Amino acid sequence: HLELCVWMVVMVAGCESLTAGTCADQSPKVVSTSQGKVSGILEKSVSGKIFWSYYGIPYAKPPLGQLRLRDPLPAEPWSGIRNGSVEFESQPCLQVPFRVAVEGIKLKPQQLVGTEDCLYLNVFRPTVASFKQLPVMVYIHGGGFLAGGSVEYEPHVLLDHDIVLVVLQYRVGVMGFLSTEDSVIPGNFGLKDQTMAFRWVQNNIHNFGGDPNSVTIFGESAGGASVHHHILSPKSQGLFHRAIMQSGTAISTFGVGTGHRQVAEQVGVSMGCDTSLGSSHLLACLQTLDARNLSATLQNFFEWFISPLAFKPRVDGDFIPAQPAQLLKDRQYKAVDILSGNTHNEGYLVGYPLYIEKNLQESLLNNFSYVGPLSLICCEGSSDPLSITKRVYTYYLGGLNFSFETQKDQIIQMFGEYHLQVPQDFTEVLHYHNDPSKKVFAYELVHRGQLSQGDFFVPLLSNHYVTHGDDLYYLFRGGPFLQPVPSIPGRPYDLQREVDLRVRHFITTMWTNFATYGNPTPDNSLGFIWEPVSENFHHLAITSTPKMISNKRKKSGDFLKTLPTLQNFILFPDKVTSTVIKAV
Repeated sequence: HLELCVWMVVMVAGCESLTAGTCADQSPKVVSTSQGKVSGILEKSVSGKIFWSYYGIPYAKPPLGQLRLRDPLPAEPWSGIRNGSVEFESQPCLQVPFRVAVEGIKLKPQQLVGTEDCLYLNVFRPTVASFKQLPVMVYIHGGGFLAGGSVEYEPHVLLDHDIVLVVLQYRVGVMGFLSTEDSVIPGNFGLKDQTMAFRWVQNNIHNFGGDPNSVTIFGESAGGASVHHHILSPKSQGLFHRAIMQSGTAISTFGVGTGHRQVAEQVGVSMGCDTSLGSSHLLACLQTLDARNLSATLQNFFEWFISPLAFKPRVDGDFIPAQPAQLLKDRQYKAVDILSGNTHNEGYLVGYPLYIEKNLQESLLNNFSYVGPLSLICCEGSSDPLSITKRVYTYYLGGLNFSFETQKDQIIQMFGEYHLQVPQDFTEVLHYHNDPSKKVFAYELVHRGQLSQGDFFVPLLSNHYVTHGDDLYYLFRGGPFLQPVPSIPGRPYDLQREVDLRVRHFITTMWTNFATYGNPTPDNSLGFIWEPVSENFHHLAITSTPKMISNKRKKSGDFLKTLPTLQNFILFPDKVTSTVIKAV
C-alpha cells in the first residue's frame, strides 16, 4: 500500500501543471475486473483535482444478431489490457438524437447516431489513495427512452468530490423497448440493461476503490423514471442503497406505456415482416434487419412533437410486476432513502415547440379532439382521453380558446405540472407515507443560471424559465441531454458566473452528501438545513440562498387527482370525479 501511495503521489505531481483535460502523457493505472484488465487515464476536475477515468468498459455482451431484442447477458472475458483511456469513440446506443427529434427533423437511417454494440459504462475515481472505500454514484441518462448516452455526462464536476462515479448507457427506442407483450419479445430491455450494469458494479466497483455497500443510483427525466422503476422492481432489489430521481418517476406520463404489441406489428409491417405468423417469426425477421433501418422506424410514430412516445417501459408482470401506482399503493418494494425533485418550469420543453412551429399551434386548435390528448400523452388506461384533456386545458387555460401569446406561463405550467411536477409530488408523498423508516428529500430548482436547455430553441422566450434538464448543468459540464451542443455566439461551454458556481457547489455537495451519508445536509456547513418531507410537504427551493418552502402545487395536485385515469383509480379512488372542474 505504501508503494502504491508513493507512486500515485508522483503521478499526480507530474500532472498538476496541465490545464483541465486529460493527462495523456502519464502511464495509465490498470484495474482488474471480473472480465479482464482495463487501463485508465488521468484527468482534472473543474477545481483542479486529479482523477482516474476508465472509459468503455463492457458490462454485457453486445446485443447483436440473435441477442437483439433479448435480455442482456453478462460481458465475456477479454485477454490482455483493455484500453480505457479513450471514450471508445463515444458511441451511444443507436438512436435519433433527442435534440433532432424535438426539432421535428426526420433523419434517414444512415443519419442515425451510435451503434448497436453499445452496452458499456465509464468509471471515474479520485486518485487520492485511501484505505476506505468511497461511496458510489451510478448515473442513468434521460432522453425519453429514445435517446441519450454516456458521452453527454462529463465527470469533471462531480469528481471534485470524493465519490466513485459510474455513467452507463442502455438500449433505447426500438432496440430498448419494443415488445410483443409475451415471452418472445418481453421488452424493457433498456431497464434490464441498467440492472445488468448494477450487477457489474456490485461485482467490480471495489477494484476501483468504490464501496459496493454504498451505491446511489441517480438519473434525470427518463433516467429518473428508470431509477423509480428500479426501486419498485424485484429484479433490482439489493443492488443499490439510495436513489435520486430528477424530473421523472415511474408515474410520470412517460413512465410506462401500453399498446406495445400493436407498435411491434406496425414496425414489422413497415420492415416487410409477416406479422401473421406469430411473435417468434417476427423476432427472427427483426433480428435479420439492418440495425439503422430498424431503429429509424421510431420516427414513424411521431404524430405531434415527439408524442406519442411509442417505446416506453411496459408492465410485463416480471421486471415491472404491476402498474407502478399499484406497486406504490401495495408497498410491494424495498424502501430506500430518496432525494427527488423538479425544475421550476419543467413544461417549457414541451411548450416551446408551439412557439417555433406554427403548424403545431394550428393543429392543436383546429384538431383538438385528436391532438389535444397527444399533447398530454393522455391517458394510459382511460376510456375517454378527450374529456380528461378538456378538463386539464380548462383548469389551466380557461377553456379551449386560449391565447398562445398571452398565456405562455399558463401553458408551460400546465405541461410541467401534468407531465412531471405533480406526479413527482405524488411520488414523494407516497414514499414518505409508505416508508416512515426512510427519508425523502424533495427539492425544486428555482435558480435560472446563465446556461439553459431553452437557449437552443427560443432564447427570447426562455430567458427566465428554469426548464427541464437545467439541473444537469450543475452536475455535469457542458451540454448534457441535447448533444451535440450547437454553437451560440457568446454562450460559454460551461458555467462561469459566480452565482451559478455557488449553486453548483450547493447541488454537488448535497447530492454527494446524500450518497455518502443519506442526508444532503448532515451539518450546517452550507448555511442551511434541508429537512426531509413530513406532513406539511415542505421542500427545498434551490437558489443562490436555498431555503425550505411550502407546497405551491397543492391546488393543482388536488385537481389532477380528480381525473378518471387508471393511475388515479388506483391511488386516489375517492378523489376521482366525472364532473367538469371550474377553471383556475
